[in-house]
Amino acid sequence: MPIRLHFGDWIRVGGEVLQGEVELRFPQILEDGIEEVRVCLRGRVCAKVSRADGEGLLPSYIFRTETIETVRKDVVVWTKGSAGPPTDEGVLRLPFRLRLDNDVEPSCKYSDLAREGDVSYVIAVFGKRNGSLASYWSVVRPFAVVPPDYPGLQLRRSLLSGWSGPVRTISKSNNIRRGMWGSYAKSKAELVFADLLMFPLFTKIPFSLRVITKTKEMKYDKKDEHKEVFPEPPRTPQAVTLVLRRHMNLSAQGWKEIGQETIAHLGGLGQDSAASESQTVSLIFNKKWVPMEGNKKVGSWVQETVLNSASELKCTPPFNTRILEQRNFLRLKIVFPGIGNYIEEEIPITVTAGVIPPTANSGTPLYEGPAENLDLPPTYWSATGWDDSDEKVDPSASENQS
Repeated sequence: MPIRLHFGDWIRVGGEVLQGEVELRFPQILEDGIEEVRVCLRGRVCAKVSRADGEGLLPSYIFRTETIETVRKDVVVWTKGSAGPPTDEGVLRLPFRLRLDNDVEPSCKYSDLAREGDVSYVIAVFGKRNGSLASYWSVVRPFAVVPPDYPGLQLRRSLLSGWSGPVRTISKSNNIRRGMWGSYAKSKAELVFADLLMFPLFTKIPFSLRVITKTKEMKYDKKDEHKEVFPEPPRTPQAVTLVLRRHMNLSAQGWKEIGQETIAHLGGLGQDSAASESQTVSLIFNKKWVPMEGNKKVGSWVQETVLNSASELKCTPPFNTRILEQRNFLRLKIVFPGIGNYIEEEIPITVTAGVIPPTANSGTPLYEGPAENLDLPPTYWSATGWDDSDEKVDPSASENQS
């Protein structure tokens, strides 16, 4: 390959000076007729929505797409005759620097059968040819971006040192019964976590889930101390679902759509794996008999389970543009035996980046953030669709390189 791109794959922050290196190989670069090499920084927001066209079991669909270009910056690093390889290796290494704007939107990729949306960024190297059917030779590297977040950084530091501030309790109750008739039993869930306005990425956030059940009123029977009584609270992490979901608003040329999807299971809850057991501490208390006032022979059995865990968010923070918007919320669900016997609650949550740009001129990720990346699907990293209309690219030459 006559052109190679060296650009670190860690997460990038708005305001950061992106630094990398382009490697030109001689004499291939000249044999390919390349006369200019430039590095391009590109960013965009895209939305695609559909409408059914026709009727029947298998209707066709028509789509509308809208794109907003958010970043376009170029720097020329080499022109024919300006420089050659300094050694007999035949390799010329050229550094580059391009600055990200502060007000960037976070990287995102959303897709289902009827709609798509993304916020994406790439570094591309274009080698301009003359007298060729393919006037450009390109190397394209997608990368993930989050906006700078100084308030979130302070929260991140507080959580890393052990949260000692106020907590928030979300309570939800439901009356349930085993069959279609009869008296109701009671169930209650309490989700307790740090009382924060926003939750920073890549930071362990502890939480506790307390589930209490109370049977319908019944006569006391000592045998019930050693057998199951309805309803039992969940005994394992797999019996509870706590997920992070996102709500998407999409608009393309006047057509609007909404979508939702689950993007993470939190704290190992609801996942059928040994990992969920290792993440969660389960406290199961013995049932207690609570008699009615004035009649100790009639009462209810009270049972309690507490699940303590922690979760680390790696999702796209919320954002809002004219054609694409994302909001996040938690969904808690606990299912008991019987039809319609469950507790369910949705809790809005604000996710924040919690990182700041690297120190000026450092060239390395020295910001107070992780080496991890956002949890983006493989399609984000495919680099498809980046052959800009004013930059004709040879598809056979485009590839990701490190």
